[in-house]
Amino acid sequence: MASLRDTVKDYQEELRDGIAWVAFWKTGRSWNAEYFHLEMGDYLYPEDRSRMEEIKQADPAAVVVNGYYSGYLGGDMSLDELTAGVRRHYENGYSNIGEFIEAHDDRLPPELIEKARAAAHAAGLPFSEKAYRDGEEPDPYLFDGSMSMEDYELMHRMIENERSERMAETILSGYLSNLGKYTEGSPAGEWVSFPTTAEHLKEVFDRIGIDFKNYGEWHFTEFQSSVPGLTTHLNEFSHPDELNYLGELLKMQFDDDREKFVAAMEYGDHTDNLQDIINLAQNLDCYWLYPSVQSEEDYGHYLIEELDELELPEEAKKYFMYEEYGRDAAINDGGRFTEQGYIYNNRNTFTQWYDGRDVPEEYRVTPQQQVQEKEQADLDASAAIPPAATEQPPVLPIILSSEKPADKMKEITDRLEQGILGLYESDRYADYLRTMSKFHDYSLNNTILIAMQGGNLVKGYKQWEKEFDRHVKPGEKAIKILAPSPFTVKKQVEKIDPDTQKPVTDKDGKPVTEEKEIKIPAFRVVSVFDISQTEGKELPALTYELTGNVERYKDFFAALEKTSPFAMGFEALSGGVKGRCNYEEKRIIINEGMDELQNIKTAIHEIAHATLHDTALAMPERPDRRTREVQAESVAYAVCQHYGLDTSDYSFGYIAGWSSGKELAELKGSLETIRSTAASLIDTIDGHFAEIQKAQDKEQTTEQAQPAQEAAKQPEAEAAAPELPEETAPAQEKEAQPEKAAPAAPYYTINEAAAKRAKDMNSFSDYKQGSATAEYRHYVDEAVQLAERQKQRVDPMYHEKIDSLLDTYARKLAANMNKGYEIDARVPSILIAGGSNFPTRKKEKQNAARDSNYREWQDIQGLLDKIRSTGMGGISADDPQAVQKLEKKLESLEKSQETMKAVNAYYRKHKTLDGCPHLPPEELEKLKADMASSWHLEDKPFATWALSNNSAEIRRVKDRIKSLSQQKEIGFVGWEFDGGKVEANTEANRLQIFFEDKPDEATREALKSNGFRWSPKAGAWQLQLTSNAYYAADYVKAIAPLTGEKPTELQRAHIRQQKVAAQGQPIQEQPEQEAPQDKDTFSIYQIKGGDETRDLRFEPYDRLTATGHRVDEKNYTLVYSAELTPGISLEDIYTRFNIDHPKDFKGHSLSVSDVVVLHQNGQDTAHYVDSFGYKEVPEFFKEQEKALIPDNLETGETIRTPRGTFYVTTMSREQMEAAGYGLHHQSDDGKYLIMGNGTRAFAIFAEQPENYLKAAEQTTEQNYNMIDGQINNTPTVAELEAKVKAGETISLVDLAEAVKADKERGKAAKTEKKPSIRAQLRADKEKTAQKKAAKSKNHELEV
Repeated sequence: MASLRDTVKDYQEELRDGIAWVAFWKTGRSWNAEYFHLEMGDYLYPEDRSRMEEIKQADPAAVVVNGYYSGYLGGDMSLDELTAGVRRHYENGYSNIGEFIEAHDDRLPPELIEKARAAAHAAGLPFSEKAYRDGEEPDPYLFDGSMSMEDYELMHRMIENERSERMAETILSGYLSNLGKYTEGSPAGEWVSFPTTAEHLKEVFDRIGIDFKNYGEWHFTEFQSSVPGLTTHLNEFSHPDELNYLGELLKMQFDDDREKFVAAMEYGDHTDNLQDIINLAQNLDCYWLYPSVQSEEDYGHYLIEELDELELPEEAKKYFMYEEYGRDAAINDGGRFTEQGYIYNNRNTFTQWYDGRDVPEEYRVTPQQQVQEKEQADLDASAAIPPAATEQPPVLPIILSSEKPADKMKEITDRLEQGILGLYESDRYADYLRTMSKFHDYSLNNTILIAMQGGNLVKGYKQWEKEFDRHVKPGEKAIKILAPSPFTVKKQVEKIDPDTQKPVTDKDGKPVTEEKEIKIPAFRVVSVFDISQTEGKELPALTYELTGNVERYKDFFAALEKTSPFAMGFEALSGGVKGRCNYEEKRIIINEGMDELQNIKTAIHEIAHATLHDTALAMPERPDRRTREVQAESVAYAVCQHYGLDTSDYSFGYIAGWSSGKELAELKGSLETIRSTAASLIDTIDGHFAEIQKAQDKEQTTEQAQPAQEAAKQPEAEAAAPELPEETAPAQEKEAQPEKAAPAAPYYTINEAAAKRAKDMNSFSDYKQGSATAEYRHYVDEAVQLAERQKQRVDPMYHEKIDSLLDTYARKLAANMNKGYEIDARVPSILIAGGSNFPTRKKEKQNAARDSNYREWQDIQGLLDKIRSTGMGGISADDPQAVQKLEKKLESLEKSQETMKAVNAYYRKHKTLDGCPHLPPEELEKLKADMASSWHLEDKPFATWALSNNSAEIRRVKDRIKSLSQQKEIGFVGWEFDGGKVEANTEANRLQIFFEDKPDEATREALKSNGFRWSPKAGAWQLQLTSNAYYAADYVKAIAPLTGEKPTELQRAHIRQQKVAAQGQPIQEQPEQEAPQDKDTFSIYQIKGGDETRDLRFEPYDRLTATGHRVDEKNYTLVYSAELTPGISLEDIYTRFNIDHPKDFKGHSLSVSDVVVLHQNGQDTAHYVDSFGYKEVPEFFKEQEKALIPDNLETGETIRTPRGTFYVTTMSREQMEAAGYGLHHQSDDGKYLIMGNGTRAFAIFAEQPENYLKAAEQTTEQNYNMIDGQINNTPTVAELEAKVKAGETISLVDLAEAVKADKERGKAAKTEKKPSIRAQLRADKEKTAQKKAAKSKNHELEV
């Protein structure tokens, strides 16, 4: 017989630590005990539930207790105290086993389960209790007992059937044509779906006549695919074997892989040809895709809230610029936002599985033997085979008879005029006019509707077939326009006498009425289709797209880029547009995918627009649209003709189409402009051609003089990937406590009156008072339960954050529901109000408001996901056991690494996994199944990427352990400031700021904007205790140390003292490095710390210059210098100083705004690290003139307009324009002009001061805090006397002005008292704090 004390003794560790639930029960007079664990959902395992039922049968008074959750038990109790606690539970009926089973049993009542099972089986579906008890789908690859074996097998059969059906779907198909018959005018072809078989393709070849004797060539005229974007990467000469290879790869993809493949194609770094696409389909592990991230703002939220890249206080999150943060991160990643989500290259090794030559045997479907015989038969004639059809023939030059440039230009323009007149007389022009006359002249509204939907020439579905012999392509969506659809109604109206035009009256004098039909104007929506949505007979055209290659195309286009006054680039343009000149953005855009000749012609056309028609140019009268287009195309024709490029097929029709008539008034009136502009462009292009040729010759000479150097291999970044699964359990399993009282829910008020009005507006039933509040509290109660379950799972350090999220959810949900009721009450339902005079427009606004409110509701529900994920991520630095937990994780990772290596070595030696001693049998079976699957590509159990990713994670964990350990050993330093002190609280892991009095609003805003938040519990402003906290403190002037140093300087000094103390060496300040200049070197300069350079850090070059700044050596400090070995490029330097820093490198990773100086052959060149690549900055070595910056000349005043609040600066409009600012808008009272540069904006006076000399004087003096209100440029009497003594002559007027100026200067010197140094410093401190607090909000340009 066992006593209770002896039984408790056996389980005292479990009772003290709470690591398990322990059941106690009696059989006779003997005590028994057994411990149990709950699964992750706080439910009993089926076998444990059965065991507890047995215990309950044996002793209904049995109890189940836990030392962590149950009362009268605890970790610091003795054995006798624990025994007394268990006895108290048992005798008082606390924690009864029956109640425990009921609270932790997720099963439905047996009768409901059987009813649901019968319904599922009747429908032919598998039944799982899991899906019915908590809404979760059963894992198809895990038999957890929630379904019978028969249902489990049925589920797998359904999965296989679904997969088979999907694999049977057509992934890729192409229309295969006989090229020989196609060129003879008798096309023959047939659709082929890939993947296919050699037998089926042979049958297709036979049917379309490809016998490899008379006809041996094929091509594809069209492709269709269920994979979006795939067909754009295929061409008419794609090989069937390669298409079959690709089809087989796509067939094996799952949904996630398919989405990633589509996104990777849009990413576009391996999509140049079909070979790249095939390799891309086999290298999807080189990309990471985040489907939920659709924008830069989404990415910012994901990084901050999901990955915890920055720890932001809740208050700071309201002001944090998620979009800018996400944009910068995406730029650093080199990622792209697609319809499938955000994707970027994780720098895993991209393996070239297919070299573009030999398709693997299992994927070949073309008749190899016949092709080989054909090749052997045609071997002798191989030299006569023309180039591949994808290569365009070169353009043939034209012959000009004139010698002088002016005569040549006149000859070209005369030929242009003759060609256009000839076009007017041609049948081609007549056919074009006849065809265009068939298209309807739509109203302005319909024209706008068509343009908005991407249309140009539109007709109805049947009209395309009847009038133009074209038909609409399958799957095209119609363009919607409005068509007149009037209807007539009969109405009684007063009868009008036709003679007198007066109403007819009867004998009683009353008006006589008659019934008349009145036409009511109305419209209906009709569908039309654009010409681009149809196929069939080609329409006559005035212009034909130019084809052909241009000799030295790259050099020619580079010369055009240098000639252009605007930046040039390629983009996809819709609607048949070849190019576009954007005068506002100063950009020229050329349509992608055109031939070289069309690109050159279009570029010159747009350059002519930018040169002649820029809206910023001062011109007496801008030509009309017709004249502008005629001028631009004529210049393009003339320049192309000069270089031997004939564009008449396009230019003649284009100019004729834009001309007002056959008189060619626009052309003849612009001949002089055309000739002079063309001649000027030719001279400029020739000059740039010569520069390019000279640079190429120099480069070629240099390459010949220097021995070939082997290119240094760039170290490839090892991106962290998910580690191998590891089986770890938390030290303490926190389970639900049945008898614990429910926490108070954070309820907010619901507007019952608005809810009632909403109900009355939309329903005939009566509103039940309090139902809206009850619904709201139901949602909040569910959130409270979720929060409590999450608290039980995670460390207590996260409880405060969970409570904060819960409160935010309750508050925002109440506001959202109240707003929803207010929206619903705006307009009644049509069933309530009736159709007569129903406010349709108001209803549309109401629906839009409902949609917006629903999207807000969805965002609020996302807070529940945040609660679920809180504390479930990585190991926080706030955790006191962080180092120990990381060491445990490191041990597991290293063990996994050794196991994977050992398993691979065993397989490499034995060629089998049978008998491998490094893994348990069940794991070996899983590994075998994985190796047998089609997606396992490497011939070893654990793939290379798994080992490399695990190794990278080991390095990352080691670095973090080292960082946290050093941080703990060295510690942090606090300081005192004027009005308080700063403490480094290592226990709370917070840098805490204590003020003697409440800080002013400017200081509070500065603290918030730099990440600090107020903690009522600590009575301090605080931020997580890291080096970043000290950098943030640098920017809060109110807490500057009394020593005059910056917080970061104090911390660095503290670190040096700790290190020196540990080494027993005296402290020595390290001088700034100097770059050795006796041999080729490279040096890295980074921007100095401090507030004066804050706005220069990490700024792209164009944005830096747009704000009036320059790359000035004075703002930089040299952080590293070393020998420049041959073959090392700037990109090599960037890679090395981002991934594998040298040990003696003390700067931050090479980033935007850093400068790399190369010293080669005795010459120095400076290169600015830009957002993309480098920008050479020769001004880095030049003495910089002090540029006028709006920030430095602010008056301290602000003005408010409907578009925002803006600081007033004393700069003039000319000075602002010189600094890169343009006019944005004017204040309502007309006193101020708002000048912006696209990102920032300031206000200037609309009327400049009368004395501009004085304004300029004060502008300069304000920079140096020396404004005296006087114009100091008037010479003094002493200066004039010195001129006379030197033999110069002066005027009496100058002398009189000098006497007067001397007198005024004397008065100013007597009356103006110079403030003390202390007063100046105090005033400057207050002004800086006020400006910085508001500037962070108001400097953004609002559009």
